[in-house]
Amino acid sequence: MNGATHGLAAELFHPGLGNEVVLGKIYLEANTLSFRSDDTAFDIPVEQLLVELVEEDGRIYFRDRADAELRIFTEDEAILDVPGFGQHGTLRNYLVRTGSRREVVRRLRVIGYVVAACVLLGWLATLATHFMVRSLVAKVPPEWEQKIGDAQIVELQTEGVLLDDSNRVAKLNVLLAPLLQVVPKGNQFKFHIMDSELPNAMALPGGHIIVTSGLLETANNNELLGVIAHESAHITQNHHAREIIAKAGPIIIFRTFFHSRSGLGNLVGRGSELMLTQGFSQEFETEADELGWGYLVQANLDPRGMIGMFQKFKTEEAKAKSGLKLPQAFQSHPALDKRIARLEAKWKKLRHQSGFLEVPTVDLRKP
Repeated sequence: MNGATHGLAAELFHPGLGNEVVLGKIYLEANTLSFRSDDTAFDIPVEQLLVELVEEDGRIYFRDRADAELRIFTEDEAILDVPGFGQHGTLRNYLVRTGSRREVVRRLRVIGYVVAACVLLGWLATLATHFMVRSLVAKVPPEWEQKIGDAQIVELQTEGVLLDDSNRVAKLNVLLAPLLQVVPKGNQFKFHIMDSELPNAMALPGGHIIVTSGLLETANNNELLGVIAHESAHITQNHHAREIIAKAGPIIIFRTFFHSRSGLGNLVGRGSELMLTQGFSQEFETEADELGWGYLVQANLDPRGMIGMFQKFKTEEAKAKSGLKLPQAFQSHPALDKRIARLEAKWKKLRHQSGFLEVPTVDLRKP
């Protein structure tokens, strides 16, 4: 049948014409698809025409870009091969091109699903790794950590790095007493003074906390409390063991998780050698900031001392780069600006900003 002259049987639906379909015929002209019935006439210019072949019901649908509610459909596929329709030659060519665009969209959607699945699997793998790290850390006997920390303190004492200054250590314990009362097992912590001009501090396994003589000269009492609160969190959250195990990599973590306890001991023992040359990850530093801030608030101590000390660390960074050398673990932590901003935001949200406990007046400077 010649669709251009005699038309092809078709049906039309448009809400403006009621809920019933209208029976009629489709006619193809050079640049227009027309629908005609006894009472209805619609024309769709070729540049506004959308063609869709629905395999489920075997129909070919024609839509108008300018009128989304219009539907014209026929079951006669012969209309797709009527030649001379606009610049496209036949409607079948136009349908193929429309289908190609839809195939591109479909493929892009599939790619999107694959990428989303990869992201999800990566997130699940990270979550599983964190779970295994924490599970392994829980299996590390406290005596192992104590042995590792004690050995490192003895080594630092042998090298003459730590000062024999029991008087200032005793004063430090007096100052820290209100804080250590709220820190889990804080009354078991041991403090040491390192001979260094750089103001800094470091926590070691087994409850050891080292402060530099430069820190005691630079920090006021509230700032020193802020530093110790931060270092205390490294100990209470087992950051040493978590750092060592996490840096071993997923394969070793997986193997150790499903194998012997001796493998865990070897892993922690080997990693302990790097404690004095490597700092904690940014994740653990942030966690120590958060938990240390919480310790200060719980002890009713002014937490702004932590902010003040971080600001002093910033001013000391230039001096540290001028030739004074320390292991990286003792150097200023990275991203100080971000950490200060995060703590200042916590201060603004703090409900009680006054009435803090008055800390003891203790002079920790070198006599």
